[in-house]
Amino acid sequence: MYLLGHVALGYFAVKTVRRITHENFSIPLIWLVSLLPDIDLLIPGLQHRGPTHSIVIALLLFTPILIILKRGLAYLAALATHMVIGDYFTSYGCQLF
Repeated sequence: MYLLGHVALGYFAVKTVRRITHENFSIPLIWLVSLLPDIDLLIPGLQHRGPTHSIVIALLLFTPILIILKRGLAYLAALATHMVIGDYFTSYGCQLF
């Protein structure tokens, strides 16, 4: 999926989660988090759609944020849409676990 698709998916996921949690969020931060798994494109030697696209890694990184700040579910939703919807259903797929 392309950049604009990931950003749009993240934004709509956050809007949905916000209806439940009533969390405030930063749109630029949502855009950044929505594109974060593609950081592997900038790191030489790291396979694209590999470990940075893993749900397990995302949960491990976000668990301290969720525990300490008691918020951040909206950002986790934006990150998860990149992997679960954005790249998983493309012809290339990705390694979710």
